[in-house]
Amino acid sequence: MIRPKTPKPTKVQEQAAYAIATGRDADTCQRCLRDCGPIARDHRQNRQPGNTVASNLVLLGLGCHIWKTEHPAEALEQGWAVPRWADPARWPARRWFRSINGVTFSEGWALYDDIGTVTEITDQEARDLMEGGG
Repeated sequence: MIRPKTPKPTKVQEQAAYAIATGRDADTCQRCLRDCGPIARDHRQNRQPGNTVASNLVLLGLGCHIWKTEHPAEALEQGWAVPRWADPARWPARRWFRSINGVTFSEGWALYDDIGTVTEITDQEARDLMEGGG
């Protein structure tokens, strides 16, 4: 599906998107929750004009970013990447969720929006979105 061209965000809008993603992901690698190297604000869908928005960004440490780059098919299947044709706001992302007690974490699926909201979704909902084209 060919989407209309999205206007390129201004420098201020890009900086706001990076700040939203940093706050949303608590400046922590969302793949491993460990110190796997300096944190980067990674484009889930490869960078292109108009897609530096919070829904397309995830924080990854250097080690996890390298893994994602070297394993694109696995990264896509595991929710760390978005296909070129998909809308990042409708493509499921993997992330860690803090438990109600705030001490433990569990990995799950989510949808991101461009204002920093994380909506947890089920495994089935994630599969349906990925199989249905996001």
